[in-house]
Amino acid sequence: MFRMEITGKPGKAAGRRLSVGLLPLLLAGCLSGGSDSDAASPQAQALEAILQGESGGSALQPFSACEASGLGTDHRVGPGQTYTELEQVPWESLRAGDTVRIFHRAEPYRGKFMLAAQGTAAAPVRVCGVRSAAGERPTINGSGAVSRPALAGGYSASAEYRLLHQARSLILIKPLASAADAWTQAPSHIQIDGLRIVRAHPDLSFTDVDGVSRRYEAFGACIWIERGRNITLADNEIADCQMGVFSKSTDDNSASVTRDLRLIGNHIHGHGIRGSDRVHATYTQGVGTVIEFNRYGAPREGALGNAIKDRSAGLTVRHNRIEEGAHALDLVEAEDFPKTALATAAYRETHVHGNVIIKRGDTGTTVHYGGDHYGSWPGAMWGEPIYRKGTLHFYDNLVELTGSSAVLFQISTTEERVQAWNNIVVYAPTVQSRLLRADQDIGASWTSGGIVTLGADNRIVSGWRDTSPWHPVGGQLIGAERVTTIDAMPADPAALIAQSGGLLGAPQVR
Repeated sequence: MFRMEITGKPGKAAGRRLSVGLLPLLLAGCLSGGSDSDAASPQAQALEAILQGESGGSALQPFSACEASGLGTDHRVGPGQTYTELEQVPWESLRAGDTVRIFHRAEPYRGKFMLAAQGTAAAPVRVCGVRSAAGERPTINGSGAVSRPALAGGYSASAEYRLLHQARSLILIKPLASAADAWTQAPSHIQIDGLRIVRAHPDLSFTDVDGVSRRYEAFGACIWIERGRNITLADNEIADCQMGVFSKSTDDNSASVTRDLRLIGNHIHGHGIRGSDRVHATYTQGVGTVIEFNRYGAPREGALGNAIKDRSAGLTVRHNRIEEGAHALDLVEAEDFPKTALATAAYRETHVHGNVIIKRGDTGTTVHYGGDHYGSWPGAMWGEPIYRKGTLHFYDNLVELTGSSAVLFQISTTEERVQAWNNIVVYAPTVQSRLLRADQDIGASWTSGGIVTLGADNRIVSGWRDTSPWHPVGGQLIGAERVTTIDAMPADPAALIAQSGGLLGAPQVR
């Protein structure tokens, strides 16, 4: 199974002790304004190597080979294997310890499937790609993909919902609707790794369980998690869908909350719907979500969604390279499972650290924290009363902002706080308006702007100010006098962050 050196919980020094070696690779392209187009550069190649587990001596151990665990059935898919197509695999009957190995071939696989199995910590269910001799991942292409007829009852007993579940995903994780305990169970301990998963989009079609050609829904994802426990998505390229990954949580019962979702080492890019701000590269809702060591590339041209949109309790976003999006990070209220979130202490604590964020400021603020539905009233179970109302711990990050104007933080209300330390914030020379804070529309019972505390070792390019002189913002900026003003991107930002104790020290504002 996938292994990684960094095993500590968010905020533990032991859990971050090997990160210094990773940051230079995440920085690839920052000093020269690089993007996905720089794939041939040595820096970009090094970044790709570490994200794919091919970089010796990196902070990541090599990804383990796609091999049968020996704890269950080995389902082999590919040329000369047990199955030649994905729709032939008995997805509905997978059990703990089973492995589905998808072997590389020149032609993409065009099959849709659903995972409902309940693995265990000792015997997880794994769907993995066996690479070619040249290191290429097997490709699953949603354009023209075929649903497995035997999954019809598993999708839903209702024709309407059976079609909906197929039309909004290429890979779906949910309980079998035909199971007697479907309402109280959730798929668990499932890992999907080593695959190239692409092209589920409203412009494209698939064949449903009844053999009818259908279009994909606009609100959907390459991988849709209806509910799940201990789901890991690792070392995949996920591209050209409505969204890369979507996870759902509701207050229906304890099983309906997605818990311990982990996105690690994936390359996620090219998502969105032109003209729409409702779909994002990843959109996660759950408890204990961890997003780490991924590369978020630019969205689809004309798409207006965010890179990372999240409504989780206990979110950690660490050691990612995040490029573009309306917001790089849109961290808002638990809209669909507020009772569970409000009863979870971790809802009030969010950790964002060790990331490289590269963004055009003109498309939106960089980090939005709090909530996005407004106009509510005290005591209601929507809008401002269920905002995060906690602390965003923002540290050891490198932020590079371009365009003509840029804002670092948009904090919803003064009941939300930011503790920021040991960050480097670089505004490009083209950025004329260089702001740290902006507000948002909010109900009359609240004040927008947040409380932002700048701790030690923040370095910000000269010309910055707290807020716009023409648009007063409530809340407060504390610690501005502690900022070290710099003229440009440091020659070695990784060393500078490490020199200040970043990526190695304990995460408190000093």
